[in-house]
Amino acid sequence: MGRGRLQRARTLGLAGLLLLCGLGLALSSFRTSAAGGPTPEEYVNHVGGDAKIVGAGELKLDGKKMTCGQRPTVLDSQLDDYGAAYPGFLILNPKLMTKVPTVVKQWIFAHECGHQFRGPDEETADCFAVQRGRRQGWLTPEGLDEICKFISPAKGDSMHFSGSHRCESMRRCYADPAIK
Repeated sequence: MGRGRLQRARTLGLAGLLLLCGLGLALSSFRTSAAGGPTPEEYVNHVGGDAKIVGAGELKLDGKKMTCGQRPTVLDSQLDDYGAAYPGFLILNPKLMTKVPTVVKQWIFAHECGHQFRGPDEETADCFAVQRGRRQGWLTPEGLDEICKFISPAKGDSMHFSGSHRCESMRRCYADPAIK
């Protein structure tokens, strides 16, 4: 190997090592919990601002108590969506949630809760949410219409089908006669 190539190889090797070290430091800001993500406390410390943890069973949406097993909810007004989830906790953006009807808020919460119990698949979380709403009595056919009105304009992306596709799937889940 010539002197120039050797110097370039050393430079590239050092650059690669520095990149890996930087990535490791960035990732270490979120120690992973046993479930594979940050704890609620780590999340709140990382995002800062007005983010806060609401204990399991303590969250109320428009006066209605919301629960997702023993999982807490983080309220994060800087979240770039209405809701999200990490293993072990849910995240809601309270600023965005004020813009939607109660039944849509409940569906968003139940959808994120669905990720806790059914995994990362969006269609499965949608189905979980509408079936839970039907079982618990807060979701009526008219409420499902409200949710569809909310979600129908959404374009599909790498994680989600289009809103109209999701709506049709949710209508099938809601109508499933096996749900009591």
